[in-house]
Amino acid sequence: MKKLEELKKRLPRGIDVRISSKNIVSFRVRIRKRGYPDQIKTFPDEKLAKQWLSEQERNALIGIHLPHIRSTKHTLSEAIDRYINEELPKKPKNARNVRQHLEWFRKELGDYSLSAIRPRLINEKIISLESGFTPKGKPRSPTTVLRYLTSLSHLFTIAVKNWEWVNENPITKIKKPKANPGRQRYLSNEEKNRLFKELRNSTNPNLLVIVMLALSTGMRRGEIIHLRWQDVDIENQKISLKTTKNGRPRNIPCIGQTFDAILELKSSYLTPSDLLFPSPTNKQKPYDFQSAWKGALKRAQINDFTFHDLRHSTASYLAANKRTLYEIGNLLGHESPQTTKRYAHLGIEHTSQMIRELDQQIFGEKNDSI
Repeated sequence: MKKLEELKKRLPRGIDVRISSKNIVSFRVRIRKRGYPDQIKTFPDEKLAKQWLSEQERNALIGIHLPHIRSTKHTLSEAIDRYINEELPKKPKNARNVRQHLEWFRKELGDYSLSAIRPRLINEKIISLESGFTPKGKPRSPTTVLRYLTSLSHLFTIAVKNWEWVNENPITKIKKPKANPGRQRYLSNEEKNRLFKELRNSTNPNLLVIVMLALSTGMRRGEIIHLRWQDVDIENQKISLKTTKNGRPRNIPCIGQTFDAILELKSSYLTPSDLLFPSPTNKQKPYDFQSAWKGALKRAQINDFTFHDLRHSTASYLAANKRTLYEIGNLLGHESPQTTKRYAHLGIEHTSQMIRELDQQIFGEKNDSI
């Protein structure tokens, strides 16, 4: 007992010695700072307790405020669990990718408290991301790395504003990698003619209708393959998308030859919930046309072209027809004109024609004198 009293006397202010019922000695450190809740940590060793107290007092002297108690109590792994349960259901279209990003950070930093995840640590993980590979075995692009950081940044934003688990978002203090400019690939008129020749000769008529729908409306692959007859308004010649990538419903006119091609599919219609393009082996699953699509591209001798590039082509054709960015973005379902600008680039054919017309307007026909 005398030794215990002597120990208490030599301990600095803020440290108490405790003895459990099993005679285990521990040292509890309590730090009080006006405007902040008390911080309490227990250590099995007097030296560790003094060291931690000294570090916190030093931080206070040089102006580094003590972190909120919750930021030291909660780990990143706990924050990810809560985010997945509460926030991901609000992002149904992108939930899979966001979850994949956060699970990567859980593996790397899950045991760290939120307050310990500082810009230096995140920069180290950016290097790991940039040198790593996607689940498909491909190197991660700067755009992909940026998406990982965006997912983590939103988690911290929610943790700051909604949960009050941490005081700041460390992602805002780092230099983020620059995203690659969007692909500038679309069908030339010659490629379009070759492709449609192969599509008309294809043994699967669905492929032709799918490509016509993609090219004439700018719809995404996922939007097309999940279309059901209840989404098609035959009387008003339009398609209604209840859920899209950005979570907003969208109505798309469907007219002309594309509409006629869809009507020819009506013979397979049974119920409004039927898919327009069901799998041949299971009517409840969408048609996986990837193999047929790649085969048509190969026969048409079209290289470096993806199905999503049809959406680029739609935007490019509309821009060549003098449609505004607002009109193009409204059809494609973009939230910002900046996104539309990436798609609405004019190809050399369209640009050449535009310059040719301008040249004739200024200088007249070639044989005319200036």
